[in-house]
Amino acid sequence: MKAFIVLLLLLPSTLFSQQQEIKVFSHNIFFGGLTGGIGAAVNRKNGENWKRNFIRGFWQGSIGGVLNYGSKKSLSLIEKKNNLGYAVPARIINSAGNSIIQNAASNGSFLKNWNLEYGFLRVDFSLSSQTNFRLRILPASLISAAFALPSGQLDPKSSLLTGMIVVRKKDLINTLHGTHDGINYGRAFIYYGNSPRPLHIISHEIIHEYQYREFLVINSYFKKGVSKLKENGLKKFVTKYIYPDVPYFGLFYMFEQTEPGPHFFRNYYEFEAERCALNGHVPLN
Repeated sequence: MKAFIVLLLLLPSTLFSQQQEIKVFSHNIFFGGLTGGIGAAVNRKNGENWKRNFIRGFWQGSIGGVLNYGSKKSLSLIEKKNNLGYAVPARIINSAGNSIIQNAASNGSFLKNWNLEYGFLRVDFSLSSQTNFRLRILPASLISAAFALPSGQLDPKSSLLTGMIVVRKKDLINTLHGTHDGINYGRAFIYYGNSPRPLHIISHEIIHEYQYREFLVINSYFKKGVSKLKENGLKKFVTKYIYPDVPYFGLFYMFEQTEPGPHFFRNYYEFEAERCALNGHVPLN
């Protein structure tokens, strides 16, 4: 275990061309590993050793983290190839990464449970011998769309290819941190349609949604507690038809703080989104 962590920390610079790339790569691996390990320890069965569970959850979650990293990096192809279609395979890869991390955090068998989120819906399915398929509503997606849609015009093509509600605005967007060419509500976003680089903005905002989805692994930590709740009609309805896509990410984003002007990308999540969408150096000042 220690050797694995040291290896990741000391990845040779020849593997990555820049220090920024090491930072993003390492963050995704450790985020997946740590969140998967904690969940596996929390959801251990009676008699299971929490340390073994943590290690198993860590290595499984790390694999999911590698996939998440790859999905974010692949989004740079959207602008490079001038083709928004690259958002489709990126979403599939990202869904696979999050599925592995969430499955690890739930203390499930490796590669057993999978999920895919698209628009207002989440599909869960299992590769076990018994077919397990659930289609549930994402309430936060509905709320995000309600905030975004009044501000501009729905972009049907971008919404279809990205799996999000995408709104096109004719003017720059005023926020608390100044004027921007894009704003993200977690599950939906607005972008400045007259920008000379609209595909770059869209790629950047998609990554913010990927970041939002990563933190939904926290739901897995409540698995035991929810199972102990008294079975009633409300619990059956919520469990069957609704997936609580709680905006945990918003809290962590605020902890990073956001400074205006040249210090904007000191916020890690803004830095990661820009680095992956750009696939180049991001000035941090």
